[in-house]
Amino acid sequence: MKTDLIHPKREYTDMRHLVEDSGERYSDRIAYSFRKKASDKEKVEITFSKVRDDVRALTTEFLSRGYQGKHIAVIGKNSYEWYLCYLSLLSADAVIVPLDRDWLANDLAETVLKAECEVLFCDPDIADKTAVIAERCGIKDVYDVAAEGENSVGALVEAGKPKFAESSEAYFGTKLDPDKMQILVFTSGTTGKGKGVMLTTGNVLSDLSDVIPYVDFGSKTVGVLPPHHTFGSSVMIVGHMMIGTEIYISSGIRYVAKELKEEKPEHMVLVPLYLETFYRKILSNIKSQGKEKLVPRMMKISNFLRKIGIDVRRKLFKSILAAFGGEIKMIISGGAALNSEMVDFFNGVGISTLNGYGITECAPIISVNHTKRNIKGSIGIPLNIDTVKISEPNEDNEGEICVKGSNVMLGYFKVPEATKD
Repeated sequence: MKTDLIHPKREYTDMRHLVEDSGERYSDRIAYSFRKKASDKEKVEITFSKVRDDVRALTTEFLSRGYQGKHIAVIGKNSYEWYLCYLSLLSADAVIVPLDRDWLANDLAETVLKAECEVLFCDPDIADKTAVIAERCGIKDVYDVAAEGENSVGALVEAGKPKFAESSEAYFGTKLDPDKMQILVFTSGTTGKGKGVMLTTGNVLSDLSDVIPYVDFGSKTVGVLPPHHTFGSSVMIVGHMMIGTEIYISSGIRYVAKELKEEKPEHMVLVPLYLETFYRKILSNIKSQGKEKLVPRMMKISNFLRKIGIDVRRKLFKSILAAFGGEIKMIISGGAALNSEMVDFFNGVGISTLNGYGITECAPIISVNHTKRNIKGSIGIPLNIDTVKISEPNEDNEGEICVKGSNVMLGYFKVPEATKD
């Protein structure tokens, strides 16, 4: 496995350690970029040192308001302010409860009650849902996941700046336990409905620290995954901070095609549904241009040339790659099985597709293909931190996947019988 290594492994004691290290190590590199409005020509660029400074301020403000140890719901779309909440709540020894903004108001309220949340952060454009949740749950501390406004994340950052400047003791002096629950994720995925998965920062940090060394990340990606999913928060926020990669935060699915062409990502992190959508659109374009026979013939020629050490894919399929901005070299996919024809197609045009496997309960990655060892039809190699076995396999070697490792959850929130099972 040492021959698969691309980057040195870096380990972190807690989220504050990661924020401080990345702020120092990657200082003036762009960490996040975005447009305040999708139609804006100019974009906002945030450096890693600016992220660190904002997290210092917001964490200090959270601590001054007594939020250490409290369960805090964050309900919103992809945004810089959402990312700041994630990093700062974990640095303030609070418990973040990320929820899907598309749920019905009553479902959100029920889950916020179940999670015992005392503070609420919501996107301003779902104010009607926010009002229902706050009233039903009796929550008085309600904030907007936004850059501006009296009760916004941006206002909290500004309020925290002079406090941190006066004294950094609260920020640096707060004891953080990497083995304590700090992330409570409610999932209806592969293991049941409505259970709260209790994760630690140690789970997430050890998981991504074990993945990063084997994947040849580019210098820029476009973030499209919803942050309330563990794949969207752990891999996108934590993983990319570890490697110093810029994330352009997408304005939404309807803008992605335009954003890819403008931002020219070198890699993407996607679930199969997104990848299949891109695939179908590309095939449709090929057909509309009358090239449905030409492209497969070109792929056969290209594949033959690759066998003798000649790779001309990026020249031959330049027009196809242009749909992703022209610079993309890799797509990381997880969450479901990938269509083998689709994988062959993307590989054929010059985009390596690394498939992996994981569940929220494992923070979330259990196995992933490596850039230097990408096995077709496989979900990859189990992480070094994990021991994986198939329990009671049948004649086809199929059975329950059992995992033991530092990325495995503490259990299900207040459902001991489910944890025991």
